[in-house]
Amino acid sequence: MSLSSSLRYFADTLAPSHGLVLKANKCVEQIRLVVLRELGDRYSIARIRPLGSFGKKTSLWFNMDIDVLVYLNDEMPPFDKFREELDDLVTLHLDEDCKRGSGAITFHLDGFKIDLLPARNYFQQHGGNRDKSREEVQVSNALEYLKQNPQLGDAFSTTLSEGAVKFEQLRSSFSHSVSRLAKFWSSTIGVPGFSYGRSSIMEYLGARAAEEEEAEGRQDIVLGFRRFLRMLLRVDELAVYWTAFYRVEDIPEAILEQRPLLVDPSNPYNNFLDDERAGYLAHMGAFAEVTLSRLDITEKKGGFPIDELFEPQPLWPAIFVSSPKLPGNFLVTSESGSQKLLPEVERRPGAKGVDTSIAKGYIFSFVDALTAAAKFTREEKVSVANNVHALLQQFISPGFWPPSSGSHEDRDMTITVPIGRESNEVIKISFDWT
Repeated sequence: MSLSSSLRYFADTLAPSHGLVLKANKCVEQIRLVVLRELGDRYSIARIRPLGSFGKKTSLWFNMDIDVLVYLNDEMPPFDKFREELDDLVTLHLDEDCKRGSGAITFHLDGFKIDLLPARNYFQQHGGNRDKSREEVQVSNALEYLKQNPQLGDAFSTTLSEGAVKFEQLRSSFSHSVSRLAKFWSSTIGVPGFSYGRSSIMEYLGARAAEEEEAEGRQDIVLGFRRFLRMLLRVDELAVYWTAFYRVEDIPEAILEQRPLLVDPSNPYNNFLDDERAGYLAHMGAFAEVTLSRLDITEKKGGFPIDELFEPQPLWPAIFVSSPKLPGNFLVTSESGSQKLLPEVERRPGAKGVDTSIAKGYIFSFVDALTAAAKFTREEKVSVANNVHALLQQFISPGFWPPSSGSHEDRDMTITVPIGRESNEVIKISFDWT
């Protein structure tokens, strides 16, 4: 199998399995029924649907959050009263530990992290507009309103987000593969503080890289991935936008002149690369250069050492240099007979106040790369678990591992990761923050 075929195959295995998608859809339906039952008599609800990466089919299986939007006919942003009632509903009927942020009600259901958000419905069939999809009508009508009220651009982000789903539906499966690969690579890169908007940035830069590759008459994922990485070497020059839902003239001049520029495909008022996020993205350029070098070596040597190509950067000890607490006292075990479809993170009191997102991302992605590498070398199933176990230990703490005392429950944090999308084996990694 060629490097391009192997990388494309790996990118496709990053998508959620059929069983995981079914489970996610059941969660969405449960939420829909509860919201309609509890609030449907007091609010005119047009529809409730999943959006975000799950709705766009660009999710990574091991990091599959679900955005669920409630479209309201008679309410306008910021939806304060509706948010309060939505918060009460979730607390009483879905998850008593839910959190209310500036935009979403965040909670967990059947292992999934859910963001539940309100949006204004602008879908009406005016004049028999049969040539446009619901998403196109929704975005078009919302943008007409925003032209008169441009100061509400940020508040209308959820109202316009159906357009992002339609945008991805218009992309090819090749484009989805490049976007997933870009997001996977990002999960192996530790940049403290860079979380808001990061997934969308990687997804859309991947889409542009795929678009440029297809314009050359090819669908070579190695070349597409290279294009994505090279974008990160010239962040200051980026000027990326699409005109599926708006014209170039609809992008405010003050935004169009900004550099770097990555405009939301369905919201011309939103440049994903504002000053702070542009700085984070530029910081990733050095890591992109390392990956390009690894890709060169892989092409010259042959084979597909995926664990080497996607080994996290910087190395595990370096990423915690500025952290107030450091991970230690590790315990790693592999277990069989598990029914888990998703990774799971258990935080205990000792992990309070610590940003655990990078440790989580590193372990999720590295276990998946190690698993894929073992499968590409056709190792037996028992060897896959043993190999992942041993390599993960050396990654997080090189050297001799003395016998561990205590149990996973004794430590501040436990991360459980299935060994592949459809497996009854898991790796458990526990450690303290000291």
